[in-house]
Formats: sequence, C-alpha cells, structure tokens
Amino acid sequence: MYKTTPLAKQECKQWAREHYKGMENLLLPSFTPNFAELDEAAIRHDVRQSIKHGFFSTAGVATVTTLAEYKRMLEIACDEANGKMLVCAYVGEPTREANIELLAHAGKIGCSHAVLVPRYLEPQSEDEIYRWYRDLIDTTTIPIVLYAQNNPRNRHLHASGISVSTFERLAELPTVIAIKLTQAINMVRAMECAERLGEKLLIGPVHLDAMPLLSKACHIQWSGQWNAESAQSPERPYIVQYIDAISRGDLEEAYKLYWTLEPAYRAFFQLQAPLLLKGGHPWAHLKYNQWCVGGNGGLMRDIKKPVDHVPILTAGYRDQIRNNYLKIGIEPVAASDEHFMVGMTNYARGFRKADLTSTPLYE
Repeated sequence: MYKTTPLAKQECKQWAREHYKGMENLLLPSFTPNFAELDEAAIRHDVRQSIKHGFFSTAGVATVTTLAEYKRMLEIACDEANGKMLVCAYVGEPTREANIELLAHAGKIGCSHAVLVPRYLEPQSEDEIYRWYRDLIDTTTIPIVLYAQNNPRNRHLHASGISVSTFERLAELPTVIAIKLTQAINMVRAMECAERLGEKLLIGPVHLDAMPLLSKACHIQWSGQWNAESAQSPERPYIVQYIDAISRGDLEEAYKLYWTLEPAYRAFFQLQAPLLLKGGHPWAHLKYNQWCVGGNGGLMRDIKKPVDHVPILTAGYRDQIRNNYLKIGIEPVAASDEHFMVGMTNYARGFRKADLTSTPLYE
C-alpha cells in the first residue's frame, strides 16, 4: 500500500524517494455514448488496469473535460486506487483561481501529488515563471512535480524553451519533489537538468532512450505522465521492468529490455513528439493503445483542434498500432473496432456504434 496525503512539508522529499518509483501512466477520460457525461465504470476499469500493468501512479488528463468533470474523475480514480497506486492531478487551467481550486480539491480527495503545467503563461521573465509556480505551490501541502517542456513561449528566455534557473530556485522548496522531462525536450538541456537538479529533485525522463545516459549524471527511478501502454501489456510489462533495471543500475538488463520494446516505443515517439511541439496530442491513438492491451477504450470528445494538432485515428493508424504490438511479442485484444469505439463498459451494456451521437477523431 502507498502512503499518500496528508504529509508534512518536510516529509515530501523523503516520501518521494521511497514511493515515487517506476512508471506513471495517463488516465484518459471515458464518456457515455452521447459524450455528455463521464463513464464512471470505465474510469474505474482503467484504474484497475493501470494497477495490473504495475504502474506506481496514474495521472488524470484534464484536456478534454470540464473542470467539474475533471475533479469528479480524480475522485473516482482516488476511490478506486485506494492506496494500491498513487493518483496525480494535472494542474494547468487557464486561470489562477481554477488552478487553486483544483489543487485544493486534489488535496482533499486524496491525490498523492500534482504536476503543475503553465500552459497559458506567456512570461516576460524567469521571475514571472517562478512566481506562477510559487503562487500555486504556497496554497497546498501536497507534493509537486515541475514540468520541463520545450515551450515556444519561453524561447526568448532560453533557446530550449526551458528555464533551468527557475527550476533550481523551485527545487529548494520542501514540497517540490520531481521534474518531468517531457518528450520533445532537447537532449543537451535534459542532461543539464540532470546535472543541475538531480541532487535536489527526482528526474523523470519520458525519453526511454535517454535514461541510461542521464543515469550517469543522477539517479533515475521514474518516468511519468505518458502513455506507457504503447509498448507494454500487463503480461509483458517491459517499460516497468526497464525503469526498474535503470534504477538498480543494471544497464545490461535495461539494454535487453529496451531493444525488445524499441519498435513500438519508436513508433509512439514518432507520432507524438511532433504534435507536442505544436501543443497537440494524438488523443484517440492513446485511447486505442490502451484498449489494445485491455483498457476500456472509447472515443474522445472532439475538442475542435486542427488535425495537425490532434490527428484522426484512421484504419491505417489502427492497423499500424496493432502491428507495433506484434513486433514486440504482444498479442493485442481480439475484439472489433466497434468494441473500441463505444468502449468496453458501454459495449457490455449493449451499446453499439449506432448509439454514438458522433464519431470524433475516428474514421
């Protein structure tokens, strides 16, 4: 069982060293066939599935939900996880008030930690970035994860879009426990983060291929907030095992695991990394990945972004994703795409494609 909140501020960094280990996946929302409401049973299913994968934590995704829905989704996740895994809140709302509300709610319902993402900030200085983070951090006692992203809005401050100096200041705060080095980060800047922050924070690279190198600069024991189901299944938890090997310093074992999972991981990386630089995500593809290895599936809402930001899940993409699993020795689920479209729980209730009010991001 994981010890979660409440923690005293001075306990946070030690708690993280003991509990913040392994792979943290994404908890994507599931909806009723008319996309009007959350599907609670489906969300619970995906939490249980995340536990089966061996993930230490699941991070709720807020992008395609209202704030009220997202708060409810976190409640469901915390209730279902019930100490068997950690639950992370993603805090990146447009307004200060909404972010403070979300942080307060996360602490109240039992979220173990929160990642802070200044998605809407257009800073004029590094001090402004620091104040954005510090203003939110000071309102809560739950452990905080920082977010290192190649952010175009920050490139006037540094060519990488990442202000490491700001993160060095924030790392001194007792509740700041870790930093995520997200997928599109420049590798030289990632190494700088490892060298300058690694003794103060837990460094969480998304790049699996960077982990062996970064582990030479600091201890690596986690990766997080990404779709790890793209290259493993509960029966073949390659990524969980890979991160464990990195953490133990067993690079020989890590290399073997990496080259086993590499074809599927590379395909995922090639799809998602260019979209992140535009502020997009392949939401439907992520859902399909999870469904292929036992997740609920189901179509996502159309958030009205251009297809070069949020691409459509075509038949070609679906075939490619299934073939990616076969390349790494994983047999994807033997079910129809109609089963995916409505989602496992809705399909079990008798709903079919005809019951969907639309088929967003799918053809």
